Amino acid sequence: MTTAIAAKSGAGFLLAGAERTAGTLAETISGKWTGYRTYRATLAELKRLTTRQLNDAGLSRADLRRIAFEAVYGR
Repeated sequence: MTTAIAAKSGAGFLLAGAERTAGTLAETISGKWTGYRTYRATLAELKRLTTRQLNDAGLSRADLRRIAFEAVYGR
């Protein structure tokens, strides 16, 4: 049987394995930041296209944010 041990600290409860949680939080923040930077770069590239290039692809400028978001996050 596994038992979790908690100790009261100034910032709340410190649970066994908190190092893993902190590492996961840092990885999550890093991943979110990387995704955001990729989204912004993708959007910037799309905005550099001329109106004619967008029309040839069947796109309008109103679609650019949605397209960049779907390209990066797949939603």
